[in-house]
Amino acid sequence: MLMVSGPEAPPRLKGRFPAWLGFSLLRILLWGVWGAISKVVSDEINPYTNQVLFTLGLIPLVLLVLPSRRLAGGVNRRRGVFYAFITGILGGTGNIAFFKSLTAGGQAAIVVPLTATSPLVTVLMALVLLRERLRTNQKMGLALALAAIYLLSL
Repeated sequence: MLMVSGPEAPPRLKGRFPAWLGFSLLRILLWGVWGAISKVVSDEINPYTNQVLFTLGLIPLVLLVLPSRRLAGGVNRRRGVFYAFITGILGGTGNIAFFKSLTAGGQAAIVVPLTATSPLVTVLMALVLLRERLRTNQKMGLALALAAIYLLSL
């Protein structure tokens, strides 16, 4: 159940913690299991078939979302559809690269965390394109992520 406590307060799940944190933790759990299962699948079928089946696996979720009244929302629908389509192309191509890395001999324990550092690209793009600024602790986090990439590659 989603609750809001005050006009400016972010939504909270059962009043305990911010809704975004709950959904982020759920993503970590689901994508963690997905990463391990992806390695098992990559031993059985090729990355392209895996991506097709992965996409077919989204159909039940699409059927759950279609009845939503918020589906047609947004400010500029045409631009939103364009960006969503490009996001799908980038995500699907990234998935194929991920699946290929597993079939090319990569260990799930290394490939999954290494590819999970992809937000570094987002951060760099936000700095350059959106002119966002990083605080000191965020810079330290980036340095640790880069160190993690190095340590995982050994």
